[in-house]
Amino acid sequence: MTLQDYNTMHSELRESGFIRSSYPPDPSETLWNKKAMTMKREELEQVKSFRLRRIVKWAWENVPFYRNYWKSKGFDPSSVRDWRDVVKIPILRKDELRKDLQANPPFGTIMVPDLARRIRFVGATSGSTGLPTFQGWGALELDYFEEAQARYLWTFAGVKPTVVYANYLNMSGFYSWGPPLVETAMWRCGATAIAGGGETYFSWKNRHNLIFRLWKVDVLATTPWLHRLVGEEARLEGWESPFKVLLLHGGAAAENTKRKLFQVHPNARLAISVWGTTDGHMAIEVPNLDGQLVIWEDMEIFDIVDPKTDEPASEGERGELVATLLNHFTMPLIRYSLGDYVKNEFVTDPDPTYGITHARFVEPIPGRVEWMFKVRGKLLLPIYVEDAVNEIPDTTGMFNIMVYANEMDKLKIRVETRRSVDREYDSRAREILAGRIGLNPDEVEIEWVEPGKTVWTGYKLQVFVDQRKK
Repeated sequence: MTLQDYNTMHSELRESGFIRSSYPPDPSETLWNKKAMTMKREELEQVKSFRLRRIVKWAWENVPFYRNYWKSKGFDPSSVRDWRDVVKIPILRKDELRKDLQANPPFGTIMVPDLARRIRFVGATSGSTGLPTFQGWGALELDYFEEAQARYLWTFAGVKPTVVYANYLNMSGFYSWGPPLVETAMWRCGATAIAGGGETYFSWKNRHNLIFRLWKVDVLATTPWLHRLVGEEARLEGWESPFKVLLLHGGAAAENTKRKLFQVHPNARLAISVWGTTDGHMAIEVPNLDGQLVIWEDMEIFDIVDPKTDEPASEGERGELVATLLNHFTMPLIRYSLGDYVKNEFVTDPDPTYGITHARFVEPIPGRVEWMFKVRGKLLLPIYVEDAVNEIPDTTGMFNIMVYANEMDKLKIRVETRRSVDREYDSRAREILAGRIGLNPDEVEIEWVEPGKTVWTGYKLQVFVDQRKK
C-alpha cells in the first residue's frame, strides 16, 4: 500500500504542475516554472501546511525510526495543523541517525521498508565528523530535486539549449549534486552538460583547462576557491576563461572573493552563490539581490534555533539552521539540523526581477556552527577571515585557519602569496586581517606559503583546519 500511495503522490505532484513535465521550455520563457515560483503567498502557505501535515503523518505511520523517536520525546503528530507548528516537532541531529545506522545498517530504520528496496540513488555525507550518514532517493525525490535544480539553472543562470554547462562538483563518493541529479536537470533545460569533477582538477589540470577552452564553457559550477584557482591559472598561462556565469557551491563567497572572481574571469557577468546539502536542501542567491538566497518553499521549511536551548531564535538573531523536506517520503528528514549558522530573518516580498514569491534569507549562510572559533573571546567564522585575506596584495586568496584550542590567544593562519615576504609586507597583512575582524595586529600570526601549498579536501579549500585534541 505504501508503494501505491507513493506513486500516487508522485503523479499528483506532476499533474498539479509543481514538477514541470514538459521540457525544455521555449527559450523565451524567463521562469522555469512560473506557476510554482510565483504563487500567491496565501496559496504557498496552504501548500506548506498541507505537505507538513502529510509528511508527519506519513513518517508516524510508515517509519519505525520516527515513531520511536517521537514517542520518546512525547511528541503528538496531531498537534501539527499549520506549517508554523513545525517548531513543535523534536529536532533530529546527525548523532541520532548514526546510532540508528550503526544498529541497523546500511540505512537504519529511517527508511520506509517497502520503498527501501526501490531506491534509485544512494547519497552519503563525507563522514568528516564521524561515520557517514546515507540517504536513499526514490523516483519521486529525484524528480523533485531535478525540478528544484532546473528552476535556478534556467531562470537565474540562463542554462538553456545551446548553452554549455560544466559541473566541477564532486563526481564520486555518493554525492547527490553530481551526475545523478544536476546533469539530469541540465538535460531538462536542453543544455550541453560536461561532468568534469572538481576533485580531479589538481591531477588533470592541463586536461581540464583544455576542455574549458575548446568547449567554450558558458556556465561553470564549482567552489569559490576552485573558481579563483582556475582563473588564476588561466591568467598565468595567457588565456581568458570563457565562463559567463559562475555558480559558487560548497561555501558562502565573501564579498571580496566575488570581486576577485570577476577580475580573474573577465568574461563573467554573473556570480551566484548556491547553498545546498548532499541530502537535498538548497537555497540560491537571486541575481540583483546580493546575498539573498531564495528557498523553494513548496520543497522544504526552514526554522532557526538557539543551539544551546533548541528554542526558536528571535527574529534577527543568529542560530542553528533546521530543515524539513516536504516531499521526501522514501527517507523522510523532518526537523533535521543542518548545522549551519544563520540569521533568523527572511523577506517574502516578490523579488523585483522575476516576481518570485518564495522566501529569501536576508544575508548569506556564512558557515557551519562547528566552524565557529574564538580568538581573545571574539567569535569568528572563516568567511570573515576570507574577506580580509582578499584585501592583502599579491595573495591567491587561499588560506587555512589553524584552530588549536577552544579559546585561542592568536589567529594562526596559513596564506598563499606570490611575492617574497619581508617584515613590512607581513606587518601590513596582519594590520589588514586584524582590522577587518576586530583584533590587534600582534594577535595575528601568518604562515606564508607559495601558491599551491594550502590544504585542500578534493575541490574544497580546507578553510578550517581543526588541530584540537579530540
